[in-house]
Amino acid sequence: MQNILFKSGYSIQISRIEQYKITDGFISSYFGLNSPEFESLLYIYNWKSINIKLFLRTKKATTVNDIVNLLEKNLIFPYLSLKNLDLHDKVYIIIPNLKPELNTTLVKIFNFFNFVFIYEIEGEYFIYGFEQEKKYKNGLMIKIYFPKCEISEFMSLFDLLFEYLEIKHYLILNDLVDGKRLIKSIYGGLTFLDSYNPLNNLEWNEQDKIWQNPKIFTSKFKLIYPDLISKDK
Repeated sequence: MQNILFKSGYSIQISRIEQYKITDGFISSYFGLNSPEFESLLYIYNWKSINIKLFLRTKKATTVNDIVNLLEKNLIFPYLSLKNLDLHDKVYIIIPNLKPELNTTLVKIFNFFNFVFIYEIEGEYFIYGFEQEKKYKNGLMIKIYFPKCEISEFMSLFDLLFEYLEIKHYLILNDLVDGKRLIKSIYGGLTFLDSYNPLNNLEWNEQDKIWQNPKIFTSKFKLIYPDLISKDK
């Protein structure tokens, strides 16, 4: 890390970085509820990622054709799940409002880890003391997988790194609540997940050409629930 930060001409041989732009192809093409693409997606999609190999083993021609059709149109994206690597923990780092010139530096530094995902993000964030939300166009969300080790040492190193790069606002998360246990405590079990499909919560707005959730938005696309950040002063 020191060499990357302090030696401008320092060059290292890094592993090949796979880059995906998941928004490509979605700007001009929209698929409604009655389209073959949506029906195919609804048939193979679940609340968790599917194992394509299992479908290939069953030799169900219709299902395989649906998968191939969606892949060719860049409507679904396959990725490899690594197994038996003895990875125990995950650390999430969220950096909003990042200077664009720091993107490459951070990618080089975090490429040191064997298994890491780096996402470019944009949106809004709010910290207590702000008068209102702040919008940003460039940020990173980093997900790092760790073997069994003392993660606190890495946490301290991350703090020092961000302090040196003058990154004031960031969030480091680890040891998060097990989502399955939380859902089980609320619903009393997990059997409903066998038939649950989040796509059934969406409705297609033909006028605006967008998907919307009727449980969150009204027919005029207004939020049903109040903003978490009070606008009252």
